[in-house]
Amino acid sequence: MTSNNPLTARRNAQRETSPWAPLLGFIGVLALIFVLVFATGDHKAEPKLGIDLQGGTRVVLTARTEDGKAPDRSQLDLARQIIEQRVDGLGVGGSEVVVNGSTLVITVPGNDGKQARSLAQTARLYIRPVIDSQAAVQQKTDPNAPKLSEMTSEEQTAAIDAARAARQAPATADPNDPKDAQITRLRAEMAKVNCDPNAVDPLVGYDKPDEYLVACGQKDGQVYLLAPQIIKGTDVDKAKAAQNQTGQWVVQIDYKGDGKQTWVDYTSKNVGKVTATVLDSRVVSAATINSAIIGTTEVSGDFTQAEAEELANALQYGSLPLSFETSDAQTVSATLGLSSLKAGLIAGAIGLLAVLLYALLYYRMLGFLTFLSLILASAMVYGLIVLLGRWIGFTLDLSGIAGLIIGIGMTADSFVVYFERIKDEMREGRSFRSAVSRGWASARRTVWTGNAVSFIAAAIIYFLAVGQVKGFAFTLGLTTIIDVVIVFLVTHPMVVLASRTQFLSRPSINGLGAVSEVARKRRAAAKQKANAGEDAL
Repeated sequence: MTSNNPLTARRNAQRETSPWAPLLGFIGVLALIFVLVFATGDHKAEPKLGIDLQGGTRVVLTARTEDGKAPDRSQLDLARQIIEQRVDGLGVGGSEVVVNGSTLVITVPGNDGKQARSLAQTARLYIRPVIDSQAAVQQKTDPNAPKLSEMTSEEQTAAIDAARAARQAPATADPNDPKDAQITRLRAEMAKVNCDPNAVDPLVGYDKPDEYLVACGQKDGQVYLLAPQIIKGTDVDKAKAAQNQTGQWVVQIDYKGDGKQTWVDYTSKNVGKVTATVLDSRVVSAATINSAIIGTTEVSGDFTQAEAEELANALQYGSLPLSFETSDAQTVSATLGLSSLKAGLIAGAIGLLAVLLYALLYYRMLGFLTFLSLILASAMVYGLIVLLGRWIGFTLDLSGIAGLIIGIGMTADSFVVYFERIKDEMREGRSFRSAVSRGWASARRTVWTGNAVSFIAAAIIYFLAVGQVKGFAFTLGLTTIIDVVIVFLVTHPMVVLASRTQFLSRPSINGLGAVSEVARKRRAAAKQKANAGEDAL
């Protein structure tokens, strides 16, 4: 039911157009962002910088093939694509993956080479029943032993074959027969395997999954005798990192196809037995089956959060077509450096200052509101970039800064559209106050449309581009969203408040003197015309 009382209607209109609600809402969101900035992570309001601004860590991956021959270019390209997907799975990291001859070169921001090395994980996953296990015998690793990358192709092939001959046995062997020579040989080998993480293991990624295997535990200091695989990694449907009921980080895996039913059948028939999750010839987890597992399987391995996420990421995007030996991490200096960053920021600040001076001279009070809006927009963008660096690994590089500067320019365009609509309404003879509401009604459609087109373009660039162009598209899309937030929650409410303030409504203050004079003449002419009409009657 609608009231016909004019006083009630006016009160409802005033309540609906109150500018304080959106302003206070924006201030609350901005305050929450900076509370999160200083209360989470390292408590520092510093964005995560890209390789070109802070340098990074480079790891060279040397491909190994089973026959020792040079890898095909198609295999290297496929490996690069998978590693890039893993990079994207960890967030907008600003990493680079390039093919250089028969090697892949991964460069990640920062000084932590562990992440770059983890991206090169082959991720050949198999589920194998455990036949036996024992503590690994500690052995001294020869630091001068030749690395696989230093071997010839013939030497690599010979090393792989020798490791298979020592640590694998055909599936025809019988672990329940104490006289089986193959199993006896493998049990004896368990005491000889060097499980030092620094030891060269040519079998990594090249064990035969359908044979028995002697493998080291990744962290538990155990060595295992494993049966042939029952499920392979290609049966993985989904993999994600999560915390279980005890707060431990685990990797949750859902199988698909035949592997899904095979796992249900196996776990229902082997309750009480130990089963291992084997990744790249090393046992990640060995757990006892307590009951039939239907649905999601948890792989525990005393993981940190980062390790669980990296493993889930590797399994989610599939195994590499080649095994790689990773080089030692090398620190890479910034390609542009902080001096270039400062030069870019100074150039942007000068351009922004020029825009503000022009706005102040041309719009006066409205130009000052533009200044406040841009300051608040910059604060919100900066806080979000710091948080996104912590949450999704977003790194700010020079192309991202270019996207930010263009986005700020687009925000200024929105102000111009709004202010010019107000002037158009005043030229029709309306007062400043009434022109604000009518001008906003038409300007907001233009602002919506313009930002929607920009956001769609940024999204298309982001999904189709690679490398640093993604950072440009990401910041452009982010600032486009912030533009809409600022115009609707900050700029328009402040203009409404100004139009309701007697001092700020003065033409000499709000910079609308010329159009106010036009409006006055239009109103006088309309009044004169109306009076002439009454006299004629």
